[in-house]
Amino acid sequence: MRSTSAGRLAALASTVLVLAGGVSVGAARAEVPGGPITYSIEFSNPRESDDNDLPEPYGEVTVRAPWGQQTALWEHPDRDINTPTLPRYPLFGGAEHRYAPHPVSAVCAFVGEDDTGINADDILADGCVPYTGPGEYTISAEGGSVTVTVYNFG
Repeated sequence: MRSTSAGRLAALASTVLVLAGGVSVGAARAEVPGGPITYSIEFSNPRESDDNDLPEPYGEVTVRAPWGQQTALWEHPDRDINTPTLPRYPLFGGAEHRYAPHPVSAVCAFVGEDDTGINADDILADGCVPYTGPGEYTISAEGGSVTVTVYNFG
């Protein structure tokens, strides 16, 4: 009977140590400060039908921390007829670099597309997707999509 109690006590102590280790690992992971992020963004509006068939996006693309803090990767106001045509950011290929002072848990895009005249503005992206590491993240809406390619983070 005594060896069974000792075995249970050892198992309990082992479980406590495993749980304590898991908590400290989780806490350490939450304290990661972030780092540089290398990325590019593509804007798609299949319904665009003006002279050049390219979108005139406005809004913002961000990365978010688990607690909601955001770092802007791209943002542009709606300037009506003066909103520039931008199918990709950076415009001429390559990648952009920013510093995110927090861990990243989501990639978000809230992007409209300016249409003047008789057409109403389209919504290209409206939401967030979970960040899982370098790769492509596409956020869509009824008017198109925004694809953020993360090449490196941290």
